[in-house]
Amino acid sequence: MLNQEKYIRYIAEFAAENKIHIRLGGSFQKGTATPYSDVDISAEGDEAQVKRLIYGYGQPVFLSHTTNPMGILVVIYADGVQVDLEVVRDFGAAGTGYFHSDDIGAVELSRNETIFRELVLRDDEPYQVSRLFHRSLIKYLSGKEDVGVSIANEIVDFLQTEEVITKENYRGGIRKLLDLFSAEYPMEKEYEQLLRKMPGVTPDSCGQNIE
Repeated sequence: MLNQEKYIRYIAEFAAENKIHIRLGGSFQKGTATPYSDVDISAEGDEAQVKRLIYGYGQPVFLSHTTNPMGILVVIYADGVQVDLEVVRDFGAAGTGYFHSDDIGAVELSRNETIFRELVLRDDEPYQVSRLFHRSLIKYLSGKEDVGVSIANEIVDFLQTEEVITKENYRGGIRKLLDLFSAEYPMEKEYEQLLRKMPGVTPDSCGQNIE
């Protein structure tokens, strides 16, 4: 396990202290998370509040957004925790309290796409593609090897290299892709360091957690 549980405790305290509704979703809400699962949350608030939420846990090493669907912030921290953060306008009748870790039902959430555009660090294609390294690795390390391989081959397509990533050559292939990509498209130093410490990239780190 990375530090997802630590992060979830952080957002629960943040929600209560700031009286902002935050809903935990995805595999952590369902109880199906693996040691490398990302954390899905929906949070209300204005730009200043959302910025405090993001940076209150630590300085992100990567901060961008999804394009399909559009507007979910992708926040990756130095400890390896990835958060998919949906900023919404309000929760409506969300029940008691401010942090919701249970299924609060079919709540109509209106995504605030203005805020996310103000918070992303970069929006160029190489930066967006660089996110796929972390996404591929956490899927692969979570046991979703086919998904991890498929995402890695999206990087292959972007680089227009003849490499083909398979389950059998994934670990060596993802290292080679990272070398090729970072040589042509220099990455943020802290983000690249995180990737190179992850099991699957560091040859002798299989089975170890990120420090």
